[in-house]
Amino acid sequence: MDKISNSQTKTAPAELEIVMPIRKCPECGGVVQPGYTELVYELEYTVRIKDVPANLCADCGHAFVPGRVAAEVNRLVNRVIEDVASFAKTQPNTKKTRQTKEIAIAI
Repeated sequence: MDKISNSQTKTAPAELEIVMPIRKCPECGGVVQPGYTELVYELEYTVRIKDVPANLCADCGHAFVPGRVAAEVNRLVNRVIEDVASFAKTQPNTKKTRQTKEIAIAI
């Protein structure tokens, strides 16, 4: 099963904030504000997507990624995994060692 988690969140700069009605977090009832989060996909490789636009709860820190953004991130992750797998096939076999396979992307 693929795992997706969010770590490290930050709020959007003041000049990017848009006046919106106050939204409540469905998890804890706190105030939800626009910001950015990091998504981590545990697949064949660990893929970290940084600075993903999201709505963040000021109280519990839960991040809500809009559907359109989530679809683009999923498309990006799938493309990166395909490209890395394709590249790996062209490389000569080297001694297998335990290495962490991690890809970090900032959007």
